[in-house]
Amino acid sequence: MATNKTKIAIVEDNATARMNLRSNLMSLGDFDIASYSNGKELRNGLRTIEFDIVVTDFHLGQSKNGVEWIQYLTEGKLIKPSTGLVFLTSDRLPRTISQILDIHPDILIIKPYTLKTLHSSMLHYLAVRRKIKPALEFLDNEQPNKALKFIDNMLTDDLGKRTRADLIKLKGRLLIGEQRYTESAALYSDILEKSSNVLWAHWGLIKSEFMAGQWRHCQSMLDSLITEQLTKDKAYEWMACVEIGKENFTTAERLLDNIKENDLTIPATKLKVLAYKMQGRSEEAIRLLEKKRQSNFTVKERFDEYTIELARYHLQLAENSAVNDRAPKLHAAKCLIGNANRTILDQQTQHQRDYMLAFASILEGDKQRAERIVQDKTVNDAKNAKIASMVDAIKVWFNLGNTEKAKEIWNECDRKLSAKDDQIDQILADNLIFETEKSLGFAEEKAKKINDQGMVYYLANQLQEAIDLFYKARLLCPEVPAFTLNLLQCLSDIKKAEYKDQKALMLVEELRDKPLSSSNEKRFKIIQQKLKANPEIYKIHDVEDDISINVA
Repeated sequence: MATNKTKIAIVEDNATARMNLRSNLMSLGDFDIASYSNGKELRNGLRTIEFDIVVTDFHLGQSKNGVEWIQYLTEGKLIKPSTGLVFLTSDRLPRTISQILDIHPDILIIKPYTLKTLHSSMLHYLAVRRKIKPALEFLDNEQPNKALKFIDNMLTDDLGKRTRADLIKLKGRLLIGEQRYTESAALYSDILEKSSNVLWAHWGLIKSEFMAGQWRHCQSMLDSLITEQLTKDKAYEWMACVEIGKENFTTAERLLDNIKENDLTIPATKLKVLAYKMQGRSEEAIRLLEKKRQSNFTVKERFDEYTIELARYHLQLAENSAVNDRAPKLHAAKCLIGNANRTILDQQTQHQRDYMLAFASILEGDKQRAERIVQDKTVNDAKNAKIASMVDAIKVWFNLGNTEKAKEIWNECDRKLSAKDDQIDQILADNLIFETEKSLGFAEEKAKKINDQGMVYYLANQLQEAIDLFYKARLLCPEVPAFTLNLLQCLSDIKKAEYKDQKALMLVEELRDKPLSSSNEKRFKIIQQKLKANPEIYKIHDVEDDISINVA
């Protein structure tokens, strides 16, 4: 018989604490509660039960922490968009609190907590969930715009201060998810004008500005946060993202040097490895990955993730080496892949392993073995994988001559990338896909395709969407003047001096030396007149490059 009871999952490695928490929650109402000692057990539970709320400790013994498990399960779509997240922790260290806050929990409770604190927090949240139930259903049905309309209607009602804050917080997250960055930035700015101490609003504003390409504003906001103990490590990660986006890899490395290596999160480690890689410093990249791998030897899931990253790095080195020099790198990669996947736990891990091994076989010149490894793989297998595994699949199918399959996965890869709202994930994925498109000869075709889509957005007056596509087209094919001109046109229309690392006046100087068609020449002259009419908007002072960097 179906039940409408709220389903709650408790994840706590301490048996006594787990039992006490269950008892305390049961005293609040008639819930269906399942208890788990770690993230693996929760993952197995989620395969058969759709939980409404997950209550988890941050530290989960010899395993990934609670944040890492929530991120993993959300990416694997085992946790629904509507699932409530409640975090408990006795760890008051800034790096722990900032990790938790970064995934926007609905409740954060610091241990030791009183029964009154737990009850008041949970009762308030349960009441809010009841109020916004239709919005949560819209989210689970992939209708975020309807969820936003519902929240907007609710905000016109007479609400309590705390409930209103919860709804505004949810609205900000939904706006970012829908890539409505101008609106989300305005929402967070309004909150900070009233109270400058709301940390989630700071991160929301920074994320909105970063995703909207307003990197200069990001830098000035982050510069003020690196002096705060609670926010400094996260601020350094964000600043490094900006610098990598601007291809200032040395500066990005120096920023990340301010975070102790033991305190580097997995995403921050990947970011630093990318900074090393782009400077041609592979030995240091390998050293860092090996160190992080060994220091997490007792945490199987984290050890495996670092092992796979190290294996992928060796594969990239082999790919960029002469055929006669590949053998040692490929041997190292294959040993690491086997070491990380001795016990295959799920299909995603199996697909990751198989595509990496198939690509290693291709680099060895053994296409027959590669074909045997992937002979039963479908396009959907790759589509449901992480972006890095999707890129491996694209390379495998392309090299096996199945360009149709490769391009189908490539298109899905684009869709997944555009939906990412994590800045580190986006920077890493952008770099990986960009390199792959260049190496496989997809760059020109891709640039034309996204420029055409950009024009559709531009003609519909959706300038924020258009400018990002024009920017990407220019990066892929900077030698095509039309792509640069389209980017400049957008900048002049929205009256912005720059987008990410591209400055309007520098684009003008570049286009003066490029041959243009007669129609583009006319357009260029009109744009220049618009820029000259508003010199105060487009002039960028030299201090822009003198960001405050506290070098370790």
